[in-house]
Amino acid sequence: MSEQITIHPQSRGVDDDGNRLPAPPDRTVRVKSVQQVSADELSDADKDGSVRVLRVWCSSSDGPADGDDVTIRGLRYQVRVGAWDPGMHRRPVLSRHRPSSVFDAVRGEG
Repeated sequence: MSEQITIHPQSRGVDDDGNRLPAPPDRTVRVKSVQQVSADELSDADKDGSVRVLRVWCSSSDGPADGDDVTIRGLRYQVRVGAWDPGMHRRPVLSRHRPSSVFDAVRGEG
């Protein structure tokens, strides 16, 4: 089952004067799968909250960079673990094989 997500890239550095470069435009991509990895409830003496982590499988060419934001199912998440390709530097057995990447997206509330 595929889903559509929006990637909001962060600025990729600064110019010679120390000003941030403009961020690339947002892009919408279709991903292969989105799974919830964890949903932890945090509780301290004076604050409560929750952290939700989603693992997303996408095409190798569509993966976001570490620190980018993504919108999944209407909620904005931050990419904490950059995309990694389990098949990197391996030749596919079948010519129709399309390599994929995996990244984790985190959202905290509270």
